[in-house]
Amino acid sequence: MNLENVIIAPLVTEKSAGLETIGEKIGKRTVKYAFKVSPRANKTLIKAAIKKMYNLNASSVNVMVFKGKDKKFRNSLSVRPHWKKAIVTFNDGATLDFGKGVK
Repeated sequence: MNLENVIIAPLVTEKSAGLETIGEKIGKRTVKYAFKVSPRANKTLIKAAIKKMYNLNASSVNVMVFKGKDKKFRNSLSVRPHWKKAIVTFNDGATLDFGKGVK
């Protein structure tokens, strides 16, 4: 698997914005960011992809798998695809700017 295909997109939500400031509340210099990643990616691949894309060393990676919801349209059943979320922790207080270029 290519490292370019591991990270799909950053998750910018109210909950993930709270993760970014949680280290400041407890007096540590840790910063956490959430990413949507490939379902086939593991922690070591995610860590290597972060290193390649952002030139930052991640101290830890936590991964969660979300099962796709069952959807019904008329008389047919379908399933949305499963997806994986990674929460990456940086110890050095690194900052990532996801809103760059947004108007």
